[in-house]
Amino acid sequence: MLRSVHLRSVKQALSALGILALFTMACGAGGVRPRFEPFPQAISDTFPLLPDSAIVRIGEILAAEGIEIQHIRPVEGYVESKWFDVGAWRAVSATSLNTDSVVRFRFWSDPATPGGSLVVGEVVRHRVIDPSQPERETEQSVPPDHPATELLQRMLAALGSDPEG
Repeated sequence: MLRSVHLRSVKQALSALGILALFTMACGAGGVRPRFEPFPQAISDTFPLLPDSAIVRIGEILAAEGIEIQHIRPVEGYVESKWFDVGAWRAVSATSLNTDSVVRFRFWSDPATPGGSLVVGEVVRHRVIDPSQPERETEQSVPPDHPATELLQRMLAALGSDPEG
């Protein structure tokens, strides 16, 4: 009898662990935050905001600039804009051939200090339009003197200021 109860407990524990493992894998697979890292030219700073609050605020800043959001996931610490033409100041298709002025903004936010987060922002453009390649493989950071770099810096500065003031 004791052996039967022990065997049943072991089976239940293994079953629970299996379910937990499946749940964990399912949670990781359903996110929008990409597995790739920001380009080295990305800009980062720390802010006295929790990571999810920083992402919500960045979403508000993007909207205030008239930049549409493709993905926003505060719980994952990630927001990404739609492709945006900084020359025409409007959202455009990812296949727009104007590779000089069409950009995408991405922001990652992770815990850095108690109550604070490290926010990394990048702005990219297509170096080539090639639907046969993964999108990230066709991207590059915009140069430092690009108008979108100045806009990215302005958005990060706005993140550090009081939204009420």
